Amino acid sequence: MDIKLIDIVATIFIHFVYCAYTEHILSCNINQIPSCPGNYQVCNETSLQCFCIERYVRSGDDCVEETDAASSHDATAAVVSIFTIALVVAGLVLVIRKYNLIDYIRQKINFKRNNDIMYEDVMIGQDDPPLVP
Repeated sequence: MDIKLIDIVATIFIHFVYCAYTEHILSCNINQIPSCPGNYQVCNETSLQCFCIERYVRSGDDCVEETDAASSHDATAAVVSIFTIALVVAGLVLVIRKYNLIDYIRQKINFKRNNDIMYEDVMIGQDDPPLVP
């Protein structure tokens, strides 16, 4: 009785479904003195699950103060914002350099200042059909 590839794939799929649809709350035992493994946690007698006490929020498997959790989210938002802005600026610089947009804009400004007629705007040759009586 060999283990087949379909068995391995099915086991991995079932594990991912289990992880996706279950809450990762630690179970506790009321009969033990440290009923919950972490600090600032209490055991609920009806559901037998560990919960954080007031003014504490779950961060991973531990409970941390709400102010600490909020500051870590603020720092993360700041880092992501700075990284996004840096990527946008770098992309603009690369596009401007690739297509020589600065030189193009300078040429357009100089042509407008000097009122030069560009030869592309002047039609050379006859634009009307000949007049026939």
